[in-house]
Amino acid sequence: MFSVSLIILTGCKSKSSSTLPVRKDLTQAVYASGKIYPVNNYKVYSKLPGYIEKIHVHVGDSVKVGDPLITIKSEVSELNVNAAKNLLTLAQKNANENSGLLNTLKQDVASARSKYELDSINFKRFEALAKDNATSKLQFDQAKTQYDISKQNYLKVANTLLNTRDKVRVELENAQIQYDAQMSNKSDYTLTSAVNGKVYDILPKEGELVNTQFILMEIGDGEHFEVELSVDETDVSLLSRDQKIVYVIDAYKNKTFNGSIQETYPRINQNNKTAKIISSIQLDKNTMIYSGMSVEANIIISEKKNTLVIPREFLIDGNKVKIKDKEELIKIVKGAEDLEFIEVISGIDENTEIVLP
Repeated sequence: MFSVSLIILTGCKSKSSSTLPVRKDLTQAVYASGKIYPVNNYKVYSKLPGYIEKIHVHVGDSVKVGDPLITIKSEVSELNVNAAKNLLTLAQKNANENSGLLNTLKQDVASARSKYELDSINFKRFEALAKDNATSKLQFDQAKTQYDISKQNYLKVANTLLNTRDKVRVELENAQIQYDAQMSNKSDYTLTSAVNGKVYDILPKEGELVNTQFILMEIGDGEHFEVELSVDETDVSLLSRDQKIVYVIDAYKNKTFNGSIQETYPRINQNNKTAKIISSIQLDKNTMIYSGMSVEANIIISEKKNTLVIPREFLIDGNKVKIKDKEELIKIVKGAEDLEFIEVISGIDENTEIVLP
């Protein structure tokens, strides 16, 4: 447990070997440490690798949603746009009704249709002759077979024309989508602000090569701040929303600041066995805050007024005390506690003189 009082007095154990329980205000708190960040703080990354062509802002500038931050140039992006444009041009050409591809198929259809119509007339002629027994069965069968072949060939090339027309139209749609996507990616190379706020940091310089893992900027609210705290996992069960917090900022050792818990993350960091807490902080106009400032915090768990307490060093075996001039130990019921004092709920009173073990 990292529960501590708000006023930590080191080296203040009682110099006397005996004492009487006394009444005092007792505040129980959980210690935490962390950093101050702007509200809506976020890091800007590039979606694709490239070179920093232009940085449009400076550290400390105020920005609005949509304001340009950084322009990135990428040869890969330009090549992808050009390739997509070439495919789109080809697809447009093929999808045109007067394209060479469709005209060739149309000619094949016309030729097959003419052959089919000619063989149809010839078949009907032999069919009439066969009724009058004016032709042989072999000649009739040959005319019928040629007619069937011509019909199937005509239907085949006509169907090929229809399928090809549908195919080139789909290819045109896909090529348009791909081109639009590449153009959209290209526009992503001018990164814009997602919030109204302030530029707190700019990491790269113009001309520098960056990738998708590289942090480019840090942006957040220009006036409002919050605190990201780490609390030991043994103390997490004591926390709840809106509990009061008293902060000490390393840069302002002689001042304290107030706030409260806003959000507790339901996950323990396995590296340091802590939970993350997001909390508010009240700042006056004369306090200059920089993003990332270190803070120490006491999260108020309970506040008891005029409660009966004894110094911690008089406690024996976790719940017993020794009374002066008596051999047996007396069991007490404990309440709240801090680093110096323990609340006594029952077992002894203000007139009970206890001694050090």
